Amino acid sequence: MGPLHGLRVLELGGRGPVRFSGMLLADLGAEVISICRPRPADDITPLGDAGLGRGRRRVSLDLRTHAGRRVVLAIASRVDAVIEGFLPEVAESLGVGPADCMAANPRLVYGRITGWGQTGPLANQPGHDINFLAVSGVLAHLGRAGTLPAPPMNLLADGGGAMLLTLGVTAAVLEARASGMGQVVDTSMLEGHALLSTMSHEMRNEGRWNEDRGSNLNDSGAPFYDVYPASDGRLVAVGAVEERYWKFLLALLDIGDGPDRWDRATWPWWRERLGAAFAQRTQSEWSEHAEAAGACISPVLTGAEAADHPHNRERGVFTRAGDDLLPSPAPRFSRTALRPLGTTARGSDQTRQVLAELEIDETGILDEPSAGGRNGLEPAQ
Repeated sequence: MGPLHGLRVLELGGRGPVRFSGMLLADLGAEVISICRPRPADDITPLGDAGLGRGRRRVSLDLRTHAGRRVVLAIASRVDAVIEGFLPEVAESLGVGPADCMAANPRLVYGRITGWGQTGPLANQPGHDINFLAVSGVLAHLGRAGTLPAPPMNLLADGGGAMLLTLGVTAAVLEARASGMGQVVDTSMLEGHALLSTMSHEMRNEGRWNEDRGSNLNDSGAPFYDVYPASDGRLVAVGAVEERYWKFLLALLDIGDGPDRWDRATWPWWRERLGAAFAQRTQSEWSEHAEAAGACISPVLTGAEAADHPHNRERGVFTRAGDDLLPSPAPRFSRTALRPLGTTARGSDQTRQVLAELEIDETGILDEPSAGGRNGLEPAQ
């Protein structure tokens, strides 16, 4: 049983960060009851049950029907927390907002995540990871000097926002157990981005961060913190920041001393010499030599290659669940085991079972006609 065993969470549909947060909570041992559309919207492909959708108990409801709302409120009265990702006021319009759900459960924690937050001029605007990155001030610094900003995969907003929501909900549940009072947790993907950029803001405040893209220590500006092609065209990543690792790197590459590497004016000089040295061996050769030398050099691997890396294999960083290859649940606990992958049957629906266990009358629920459309489950981003 995971460390969150005994915590019961209601997840109201959505995609992206809500599903990510539900996955994290389920991995950690919480019982997550997910309200799903009776049928997927035509333009959405349900995510795999071993991935973001794993570990849930699924209840199929149409929130635009009286029966659907009744069941959600009944479940909300029996759980510790609700997480939802609708645009502001959508949950309220469906009759399942914080006031509705907390009326019969004053200890309930109601976690909300949107792109922009519940308030502010952009609160009701649509958006995706790239939009939140842009307004947070992060996107402008991603990429190399002289190029357009390079959007990352949708990791930062979805992942950062989901982890912020998960932490906020868990903290609020702990507080509710002491105070007897629940509260609303307002999380935005924008603020998740901003919080993750704390170090760069700190460096800027200290005068150690240049606003020009690709001109700083850890944004591909410094030659000792960058990526280089090996002789076979494969890439190696270098992170020789500390002086001892810098000396190890120079010894490994057979490069003598040169000008002060902390002087930005010397970076082109150092980059040329490091690039020429890395072009003398293959990626695998550099990996082998670097491990022996402790020089902070790593091979740049694809997702498929990463699963076969010896370190990742020994640690079990990735797991196969049937035909699916996925990152394993994390972090690791010394006493309490995380929920293993593949514990939810693909496409399973436990509506009747969940309602029976929670002693909720299912009369009129399973046979009530759908209200059509997207069943009130359109996510916020």
